[in-house]
Amino acid sequence: MNFSNNLKKIRKSLKLSQADLAELVKISQRTISHYEKGDSEPELVIVCRLADAFSVSVDQLLGYDANNDPDRYTELKNLTLEYYHKKKEAEYKLKNDFPI
Repeated sequence: MNFSNNLKKIRKSLKLSQADLAELVKISQRTISHYEKGDSEPELVIVCRLADAFSVSVDQLLGYDANNDPDRYTELKNLTLEYYHKKKEAEYKLKNDFPI
């Protein structure tokens, strides 16, 4: 699910009109409409205001869940392992180049 769908779904579940939500986050109803249609995307500060208005996390509003994104999980795991191995290699080289 993407941001525009999440925005509309959460807004409707809270029984808020676009105008009500717009007033809460200090933007126009037309802007909310554009977000829900996917015609435009909000700046980060607006995403934060929307999440606060809905009492949800930014991740929830954006539809991001690392546990449900196996490719991202694998990528992060590989980066972590790569960092660990490079750090160990550097420590080993330092130890061998400058023995105490």
